Amino acid sequence: MKLCKHLNYARSLSPGKAVFFYKTKESDFVPLKIETTKISGQKSSYSEAFIHDLESKNVQGFELAYSNPQTIEACYVPPNIENIFCRFSLRVEANSLSPDICANIDIRNQLTELAKQYSRCGGYKELANRYAKNILMGTWLWRNKNTLCTQIDVKTSLGTTLSLDDVRLLSWHELWDEKNQKQLDQLTAELSKALSNPSLFWFSDITATLSTSFCQEIYPSQLFTDKEKQLNEASKKLATIECPDGTRAACFHAQKIGAALQQIDDWWMEDADSPIRIHEYGADKKNQTALRHPVTQRDFYHLLSKTDTYVDKLKSLADDSVITDPDVHFLMAVLCKGGLFQGGKE
Repeated sequence: MKLCKHLNYARSLSPGKAVFFYKTKESDFVPLKIETTKISGQKSSYSEAFIHDLESKNVQGFELAYSNPQTIEACYVPPNIENIFCRFSLRVEANSLSPDICANIDIRNQLTELAKQYSRCGGYKELANRYAKNILMGTWLWRNKNTLCTQIDVKTSLGTTLSLDDVRLLSWHELWDEKNQKQLDQLTAELSKALSNPSLFWFSDITATLSTSFCQEIYPSQLFTDKEKQLNEASKKLATIECPDGTRAACFHAQKIGAALQQIDDWWMEDADSPIRIHEYGADKKNQTALRHPVTQRDFYHLLSKTDTYVDKLKSLADDSVITDPDVHFLMAVLCKGGLFQGGKE
């Protein structure tokens, strides 16, 4: 199958912003605030003392001992507050069943048939299980997951209520204990239906309770600014959201939550030690490389060109079969992620 001039999929998972707050006797919602502080940083980068290949600059010792004053933003747990809460909502839609925009009717029909056969064979259960793991493991908390105890509570639009007491030791690859596994299976079942049923409008409300130590640092999203920094303006800025009373609360951007939920690709290599974020070329940010480089022919676009082959394979399977081809799961995961997938100029 060749790529057409216009091909677009709407994303299937749409998280909102995640807001940090705490509770007091007077209020169930007190925004966690950002503070601005001035620090005396150290001059420690390579370029301070070297040109290249460890060739030293003509720099005096006292110059390297000078401080580097900086204005930064930071976020800390207020004194005598034991628990910090982080809450977001998630909307899931069956948008991978067919393209949102497609310039070629034959390609639209092929991709629609792929999703139909994938759903018939129970493929969405595999994707749902992986998304559910990241929700319940608190992957979306990023550095904030490392606490004295992290509890995750989930309420869904179908009336389901889930509560995991401490998720810090839950593993991606290892089996969970019976109580937590049952809740994982329950959330997986609902997510699977939401991904494959266009008439089901599914939402969930997810809250993490972080048991912290005295005045520990909290890590919201960091802002990236492209404008020139003004005098006394913070060089490091953190994300906030305005509350109804005009105060601002620290938060995660929706995109950061989505990036965590999309960390499900361990299909890039057999026995991969950890999943990476779904990306057309298998971008591995930690190691600064593309694990699905086009030379592997396991990038999204190479696999997309084999759609008709995958359709035939899936048609040969019985209903609710176990799909053993990891490339099919990856292909559908990218379509769930959504994006623009058209080819270049003809």
